[in-house]
Amino acid sequence: MDSPAAVLTHRITRRGALSALAGFGALALAACGSDKTATASTSAGDTTSPATTAPATTAPATTIPATTVPAAVVDTTATTTLDTTASAAAGTCPTPPEETAGPFPADGTNDNGEGEEANVLDDAEAVRSNITASLDGSGVQPGIPFTLNVTVLDASTGCVPMPGAAVYVWHANRDGEYSVYNVGMNPGHSGDSYLRGVQIADADGKLSFTTILPGRYAGRASHIHFTVFTDATFATRLLTSQMAFDDAQADALYAASDGYAKSVGGNHNSQDGIFSDGVDEQMLTVTGDASNGLIGTITVGI
Repeated sequence: MDSPAAVLTHRITRRGALSALAGFGALALAACGSDKTATASTSAGDTTSPATTAPATTAPATTIPATTVPAAVVDTTATTTLDTTASAAAGTCPTPPEETAGPFPADGTNDNGEGEEANVLDDAEAVRSNITASLDGSGVQPGIPFTLNVTVLDASTGCVPMPGAAVYVWHANRDGEYSVYNVGMNPGHSGDSYLRGVQIADADGKLSFTTILPGRYAGRASHIHFTVFTDATFATRLLTSQMAFDDAQADALYAASDGYAKSVGGNHNSQDGIFSDGVDEQMLTVTGDASNGLIGTITVGI
């Protein structure tokens, strides 16, 4: 069997695969609100380099640093979501559209800006539920605690659970910076691997991550990237997309914490080049507050 890094550059999904982008510089524009992904053979930003496998390390237990901020009451009634329980019962479920992986996927499809392959999926430590630190346990990222709950369903067979599906998530820290890369708008993070990880769906298609609320950065609304694979071999990619946040909720949460000052006043979904055509099937349902932590929930039909 080919390695995950090699197969990622050739996989084809049932939705169609992503179009190849011409070089890493074009990908950086995608992060700032570029066009929707077209279909092609790999995730956006395919500039494959020779594989490098990071030595496996045992990550010590990490905890999310406490954030002393005033409580921000989250108005869950304002969130645009689908009733996934009723939808699944009726044989339909939310099916997020294919989206660009952006310039910072670290899945083996491009390099880290220093001529080395960016691929955390080659490291066994990437399969973890707490993604607040780098894979070696260092560099715990501060921010509003956020639990991300995902349910993966097979939309082609009446929305039945997909046990064993592997979901890889990655997102920016509260300053809008991604790990693994040292390039352009995201300098100095090639030695980090925070806020990235994989979980495997249980018998009910459910999985969960412990992370922080991502920050906003120039050109983009609040978002979380994700890719769904058939299993933990990462040999077959089913979907790459992004999760969205309700604008009013995000604004209130950022305003409630001094640590998110860079995110205050950022783009809303309608101003975002990825989300401006609609986010109904990508919208997280978020409950909780800035002081006690947040829970985000989404159902993904494949």
